Amino acid sequence: MDNTSQTITVICFSPTHTSRAIAGAVADGMARTRCGAGATASCPSIVRTLDLTLDRSDEPIILTSGETVVLGAPVYAGRVAPEAVRRLKRIQVAAGASIPAIVTVTYGNRDYEDALVELYDLALSLGLTPFAAGAFIGEHSYSTPGMPVAEGRPDSMDLADASIFGGECARKLESPGAFAPFHIKGNRPYKEPSRPASSPAAAHPSGSGTAAAPPAHSAVTASSGTPAIPAVPVTADGCPLCGECAAVCPTGAIVLDSGSMKVLTDPSLCIRCCACVKACPAGMRTYSTPFAAFLHEHCSARREPETFL
Repeated sequence: MDNTSQTITVICFSPTHTSRAIAGAVADGMARTRCGAGATASCPSIVRTLDLTLDRSDEPIILTSGETVVLGAPVYAGRVAPEAVRRLKRIQVAAGASIPAIVTVTYGNRDYEDALVELYDLALSLGLTPFAAGAFIGEHSYSTPGMPVAEGRPDSMDLADASIFGGECARKLESPGAFAPFHIKGNRPYKEPSRPASSPAAAHPSGSGTAAAPPAHSAVTASSGTPAIPAVPVTADGCPLCGECAAVCPTGAIVLDSGSMKVLTDPSLCIRCCACVKACPAGMRTYSTPFAAFLHEHCSARREPETFL
């Protein structure tokens, strides 16, 4: 395998931009290390980004010799987000090409559990050769100003850590034995996928974590006398119908209904990434779940990235 690949290709699925930020910082750190301090325009390492968040096509992504790939995906309940898995499966390695890969996951300050191992295995199945892996922290999808969970992360320290990790990856790639087996934290078989947070049998808060999730009866039904958790984010009366929520939805679950003048969301398509909530300029889009309070109480202590080389 050619360890001197010059193009660094970031391929990510990142509804709230955290996974893209981390993968991009890793790629930039790798490029700077290859090029030396201060080298920019003259640097032979080119970083390109393929953000699949809004790309719902099935067109294959062909990778050729001379590329190093940085994969970035969010963690949902201790596993790689299923929609990220589906889109990353578009990757194809050209015949005869050998593609080194760095796998990164971003989780909401609870835990990443088996997600990093799962992404590593996915990379292998796609014909990539993963040689480094990292788990980083991003603001939880359910974080709100009133109940923050890893608010503002990845922050400057996270991005600096990701860049340093990228430099370490660059040095490893140039060393003998760069592709020897290495340890990654996680389990095989992976944990069972959790049901959506709106389900009465939901077992874990989406976004991952170490603390035990609220019991199944937290998602109570209307028959108990307590309102059920909404199946999808909702829009308050007075929404100006700017369409920003629909524009950022990765699955096309949101439409503006001109007849009713309302925002409609298809529960069968919504993945509860809350990109629409975080992008709403009027603050009219919300997703209320008791998991937010649970996470705020039990998962607020700062966690740090974990990397494996």
